[in-house]
Amino acid sequence: MRILMFLPRHMRFGPSNATSIDLCVRDLVTASRFRSSTTVVCCENETLFSGIDVMTYSRTVDDSRRRKIAFALEQVLRSAPDLIVVQQHLPTAAALASRTNTPVVLHKHNMIKDIPRHGVWNSFRRRFKHRQYRALAGMIFVSGTCRNAFAADWPEVQLPSAIVYNGLDFSQWQPSAQKRDEIICVGRAAPEKGIKEAAEALVSVLQEHPDWRARFILSEPSRFPDYLEDVLAVVRPWQDRIAIDMARPFAEVKEHCQNAAIAIIPSKWEEPFGRTALEAHAAGCAVISSGTGGLSEIAPEHTLMLPPGFTAGHIADQVRRLILDRELRVRLASAGREHCAKKFALAEVAREADNFYESAIAPRTGGIVPARPRSIGEPGEAPRPQSSSTVHTS
Repeated sequence: MRILMFLPRHMRFGPSNATSIDLCVRDLVTASRFRSSTTVVCCENETLFSGIDVMTYSRTVDDSRRRKIAFALEQVLRSAPDLIVVQQHLPTAAALASRTNTPVVLHKHNMIKDIPRHGVWNSFRRRFKHRQYRALAGMIFVSGTCRNAFAADWPEVQLPSAIVYNGLDFSQWQPSAQKRDEIICVGRAAPEKGIKEAAEALVSVLQEHPDWRARFILSEPSRFPDYLEDVLAVVRPWQDRIAIDMARPFAEVKEHCQNAAIAIIPSKWEEPFGRTALEAHAAGCAVISSGTGGLSEIAPEHTLMLPPGFTAGHIADQVRRLILDRELRVRLASAGREHCAKKFALAEVAREADNFYESAIAPRTGGIVPARPRSIGEPGEAPRPQSSSTVHTS
C-alpha cells in the first residue's frame, strides 16, 4: 500500500527540534509494515530523521495554508497513493478528500474543540464541519479520552475510528543502573503545564534534602515570556542545584530522563495523551502525574497521582514520599516500565495503525448520520452514538 503522510504546518521532522507529533509519526512509520512504501511530507528542516522516505517543501509553503494544500494536491496527483494520512489538521484532510479519489484518514493528536449547538452562526459552523468530516475515510485518536470527548461533542459523526496510542521501542530506552538523586520535569514553558507549581515544590523539598538535585527541560521558551520569567525567579536562588535547560534535542532529553530517579508531569489541562509520562516510565523513573486527560490511561496503578486542583504543596508531598521511601521509588519505576513496555510497545501500536489503514481503503459505508431534527437555539445534548462495528481499539 502506497501512503502519503502529511505533517501539520510548523512541524520539524528531525532529531534536533522534533515535536511530540514528529516523534509519534517517526515511530509509527519506522515500525509500520508499510514503511518502505510510505512518504512523509513536511517542511524543510535543519535535520531530518533518517531511514524514512521524506519529501519536503519550503518555509514559504509552510507559512501558507493555501500554498500547502496546493502542494499537497500536486503530490497526490503525481504519486497516486492508495491512502493519504493527514496528521492533526482537518482543513487539509478535508480539502484533499474532496478533491481527490484517494481515501483520507485524519490522525488527531489533541482534543477537538466543540461548537455549541445553539445559535444561527454555530449551526452554520457545525454543518460546515460535518461536510469536512463526511469526506474522510476514518479518524485516529491518540487516546480513549480524545475519542470519547469527540463522540460526546460530535454525536452526528459516525466515521470509522481507532485509538492508536503513542508507542515506544523500549529496547532503545536504557535506564541507568545507578540512578542519580535527581528529579526531572520536562514540558512546555506554559501555565497549563504546571511548571511553576513544580518549581515551587522542588525549592521546598530541596531545602530538606541537600543531596538531591532537580532539572527542568522546557520547550517553547518564547511563547509565554512572563510566565517563564516567573519560573526562573523561583529557581534562580537555587541555580546550583536546579538546572534549567531550554529547547534541547530529544536525544539529550532522553539521556537526562534515563539518569533521573523521579519524574514529575504536573499538567493542569486535559492532556490528549501525555507522551512525556510514557517516556518517563520508559526511562525507569518513578513518576508523579496529575493524571489529567490521557495521562490517566498510561500507568495509573504504577504512578503517584496528584489530586484534582493540585498545588505546589501536593507535588512536594509526593516528591518527599519518593525520596524517603527508596523501596517504593524502585518498585514504581520497575513496575511502571514493565507495564508500559507491554501496553505501548511500538510494534503493537504500529500494527493497530496499519490495520486501520487497510480498513480505510476497503469499501465502506457510513460517514455522517443525520442528527435528530433540532430547532435553532434548542438547548440540550444529543445522545451519545452507539459503537460502530468498524471501530478498532488498541
